[in-house]
Formats: sequence, structure tokens, C-alpha cells
Amino acid sequence: MSAVIGLHADVLIEGTGFRVGELPLAKTLYGTNGRTLDEVWGGEPQAYMGTTVSGFPNLFLLLGPNLLGGSTSAITVLEAQLTYLIAALAHLDQGGHCALDVRSAAQAAHNTAVQDALATTVYNAGGCTSYYFTSTGRNTFAWPWSTGRLVRRLSRFDADAYTSDAPAWPLPLPSQARPQRGDRTGAAYAEQP
Repeated sequence: MSAVIGLHADVLIEGTGFRVGELPLAKTLYGTNGRTLDEVWGGEPQAYMGTTVSGFPNLFLLLGPNLLGGSTSAITVLEAQLTYLIAALAHLDQGGHCALDVRSAAQAAHNTAVQDALATTVYNAGGCTSYYFTSTGRNTFAWPWSTGRLVRRLSRFDADAYTSDAPAWPLPLPSQARPQRGDRTGAAYAEQP
């Protein structure tokens, strides 16, 4: 085995198994208001199209809240989200912007529609308990409509749902974890003199 020294990572991947509502990295990601993603979510993850979170510019979640279902392939969802992400990055590049942040009203409206639609699905109305639900009974896992509707919705980037101005805050974009002592991430190296 050979050791790789000085490797710089721009991507962090975490697996949570069947704790689908938990994202350990959320405890270390800080938004524009200085609160962690975990604090903002308060145990009930929410995102716009399961992909972006208001107050966390340039943070794109893959397989985020309310995107899967009992018969939806994770690969299909990932492909659709990556199409959305590429379109978002193209919007940034073409407009000369530094950051995208989903508007809180767009995120709230999306999540209200999702929860309203879930109320009559087998996921919520069937009387079962599962890892789909938070301790308060909110379903943060399931997409209430068809897979086709999800793919169609993620096939186009809705620029009107976002602000495209870089926020005035001290952390680098995208929303980065604050480096801890001994942290070997690129964010930690970026802050060294």
C-alpha cells in the first residue's frame, strides 16, 4: 500500500445507512446566519426540491429530504439532481454570479406542497411507522408524486426560486464546515497563512 500525502478534497461523502433523516455533516455546515444546518433543520430536514437549503448558498444536497419513495431508484433521482445542479452552475457562470441561495418563500411553499400531498399517500395515511418519519411524525423521506414528475421537475433550473447575489459573510462559498483543530480538509488548509 502506498500513502497519498497532500491530497486535497473538494467533495465530502457520508453514508448514514437507514438513518435517512440524519446527515452527520449537518452539524458542521454553517449558513449565512451562523447556525449549523442541523440547528436550522431542528430534527426535521427540509430542502427545496430535496437539493438546496435557504441560507446555505451554493450547497447542493444529493438524495436530500423528500426525494425518494418505495419504488423510485436512487440512481434515477441522482441523475435528475445532477441535471439540475449542472443547470444551476451554468446559470451562475452565464450570469457572472458567485452564489445561489434558494429563497426561503420558495423552499417553504415547496415543502408545504410536499407535506400536503403526502397526507393522503400510503406512506402517511397507511398507519405504518418507519425511518421515513421524524420523532414528531413528519415524513422527510418520501416524494409524494410520480418518479416521472420528479425527473421532469428537476430537468430545468428555476432561477426565479433563487437569489444570485453573494452574501456578505466570512465563510468561503460554498457553505463550508468550520475547520476543527487537526482537520485535514481543503477548508482548513485555505485558512492557514
